[in-house]
Amino acid sequence: MAGTTARHLTLEAARRELGLRRDEFTLGIEHGVICTCWSGDELCVRAGEVARWRANPSELAELTRLVHATEAAGLAGISRHRFDQLARAGVIRPVRSYTNRYHAEVWQYSAADARQLPERRPELLDARLPGPYLAELASGADRRAEGHRTRLRAQALLMLRDPWTKAAAWSYWLSSAQSPTDRGQLNHAETVHLARRAAEERLTEVLGSHANPVTLEEQAEAAGEFTTALRRARRSRPAPELVAPSDAAARLGCAAEQIPDEYRDRGVPADLLEQSVAHDLATVPAPARVAVVREQRAAQRRKEERQAARKAEQASKRLRERREHAAAARARAHVPERTADPRVTFHLGPTNSGKTHDAIALLAACAEAGRTGVYAAPLRMLAFEVYERLRTRLGAERVGLLTGEERLNPDAPVLCCTAEAAPTVGDFLVVDEAHWLADEDRGHAWTRLLLSGAHTDVHVCAAPEAEDLLRKLFAPGTDITVVRHTRHGTLSRTQGFQAVTLPSASAVVAFSRKAVLALHCELLEAGRSATVLYGAMPPAARREQIRRLSEGEVDVIVTTDVIGHGVNLPLSTVAFAETGKYDGRSRRELLIWEAAQIAGRAGRRGHDAGEGLVGAYRSRLPGLTVGARLLDQAVQAANGARSGGLRVTTARLRPTWTDLGRPEPGEIPHAVAGWTAAARKTAQECSWLRPMPVAEILLKLQVARQAVAASLDVDARWPRDGHTVWRLITMPIDVNRPAYPAVCRAVLHGAALHHLIRPAVCIERMTLPQAEEYAATMRDLGTAVLAFGRECGGLSAEEVAACEQTAAERINQLVAASRPLATHGSCASCGEPCAPWYTHCDTCHSARFSCYDVEFDW
Repeated sequence: MAGTTARHLTLEAARRELGLRRDEFTLGIEHGVICTCWSGDELCVRAGEVARWRANPSELAELTRLVHATEAAGLAGISRHRFDQLARAGVIRPVRSYTNRYHAEVWQYSAADARQLPERRPELLDARLPGPYLAELASGADRRAEGHRTRLRAQALLMLRDPWTKAAAWSYWLSSAQSPTDRGQLNHAETVHLARRAAEERLTEVLGSHANPVTLEEQAEAAGEFTTALRRARRSRPAPELVAPSDAAARLGCAAEQIPDEYRDRGVPADLLEQSVAHDLATVPAPARVAVVREQRAAQRRKEERQAARKAEQASKRLRERREHAAAARARAHVPERTADPRVTFHLGPTNSGKTHDAIALLAACAEAGRTGVYAAPLRMLAFEVYERLRTRLGAERVGLLTGEERLNPDAPVLCCTAEAAPTVGDFLVVDEAHWLADEDRGHAWTRLLLSGAHTDVHVCAAPEAEDLLRKLFAPGTDITVVRHTRHGTLSRTQGFQAVTLPSASAVVAFSRKAVLALHCELLEAGRSATVLYGAMPPAARREQIRRLSEGEVDVIVTTDVIGHGVNLPLSTVAFAETGKYDGRSRRELLIWEAAQIAGRAGRRGHDAGEGLVGAYRSRLPGLTVGARLLDQAVQAANGARSGGLRVTTARLRPTWTDLGRPEPGEIPHAVAGWTAAARKTAQECSWLRPMPVAEILLKLQVARQAVAASLDVDARWPRDGHTVWRLITMPIDVNRPAYPAVCRAVLHGAALHHLIRPAVCIERMTLPQAEEYAATMRDLGTAVLAFGRECGGLSAEEVAACEQTAAERINQLVAASRPLATHGSCASCGEPCAPWYTHCDTCHSARFSCYDVEFDW
């Protein structure tokens, strides 16, 4: 940083750091907003002062802001006419003036001065102006210029440190105004010393002529200020005595003619003569020469300070780089290994082939024999479904539920878990939907379960396409049994359905919340009983909608692809309202295996649904299109007649805090980079292994850093240790969720989160979007409270769960009312149907915005 030392910044450097204009910066110094100090012979600003205001830039900008007369009048709460009167009368002083393009002088004022005007002079704001003011205004007097010159003189004096130099400045102003100064109050030594200070400090160049007193009042004020400044200078130290030029020449060993003209008539200052003798000079230096030497020395000192600061910065940079390299070098890409040779069974088959059913039956039999077991699923809802099934068979005390949001009987011998929460110990392990190990974001959880642990029996349920990769995850010679399952019941392709022709126990599938709500509205208008199911609903609300369909309260459920992963519904029919989806980057057509996964929900075994039907749903809403050929291929893939095109070739690996070398918070980005490089080298040896993307982890770290206002340096200070920060940034909470920054502030800074808890009365009045958003926030808070306990804002798991449950009940209440949940799908102008993701139909959109499409012939 140019113009700095370890503790001080020059005025120019401080101004640049604070991002202020020169007049704003000077105004801040004059008002005392920006505190200054002297470093040697130079006025500086402490580095701490700059850092303090950089942390509050808006407050500093407001205190140093310059405004024109109209805005200043608004800040003072008076009319522009009254403000102009007060300004011309000198009640408020301008800070700056300039000539605009119309050759008129424009005045600028301090916003702080204008805001404080009602407090300083309240008697002048509303009542009639006193007679003297009115007389001055009537005579055409304008004291603004006088006030402006007064402020310029005050600003110039701020830069002068020595009392004799300040007295010399007032003497200069008096001389420039040709005011009759009382020379009787000055002796010869003081007169010479004032002239010397003016020459050595180059006051003629520093002060200029813009601040010279003009009016008699200004000249009288300058005379009084000069007397005061002279008195203070005398108290600080007396003026140096004068030595006769002949005596000075004798001491220096030079001719009297070599003494500068400034000292030849009245004498040489004693201190200057002593300095010349000490430095072995041939004569006394002239004041102008002293100023040049002083300026050269100051420039050299600033240069040396800059060089020292640059060297210190370079040394600090090298130290940071060494720490960064050390943090990266400590990271290791550790591939987990099993501590025992298990018996492995692959259950491979399409949807509705009974692979998960058979594996769970074996798990239940193992538990009945007194052994422990773990069931790992991709979704909380699927884990809860299996938990309910096993609890009915084994008893509530022998089965537990362990997910990122809840823990029920976690010490039970049999645990139903999401893959991320599943323990790696136990006798019997069932890994469901194991082809998820290829997923970029969550695949590491399946990889961890399959590569590590001490289970003696491992049952893996997956799509047939995952078999080759699954075999590579186990050591050569492992006892692997493959059970190939075929679909129970044939899935049939039909031509299509309409709202009135949909059979009971049908699912209409779309791929956005807006489309689901629009289709739900359409079915209700057609007289069908329908409910909805989509990802934004809390789990309790999802389970309630599944129950309503299972018990026959409704005929149709309108859903997204949330049913595609293990959600068992008694469906006879799956009707696709569209086959295109937005995948987070662009809108695309479904892949065959994605469509087959959803289509396979029809005709589920064990639900007496019989033969499953798959077809298109013909909606009156525009924008919803169905690919007939894609549905044909999906039905064939679900029946096992063809491949779905699912590619499961690589498993994902994620680092642990130990793999990163136990870094401090500031070292985490470099440790992650080192781990990624090491993992890529490991992937060259294990071609089926890939490091997971770390962009979201680093983005979460950035949010956490902003929460504690930590710097980007590797040695930045954080209020918590590296392990706590790592747990925080790897929690299963989306970084874009509003709860995540609040959780960061709570865990790292100890901020309270009780303000996020709403009373039940408030929740019961929420609309559907509000209840969904609030339930999602409570679900995120539940995850954080489960991980950090009371450290997370002082909340308890019980109160967070109660709020989520109340929000879920509110959603269930709105859905069960059998009324349209939204008006999406209707044009906001004409009411005609339109694509659910648009607010206006094509006709109305063209009528409103066609003017922008006109091509002009210039």
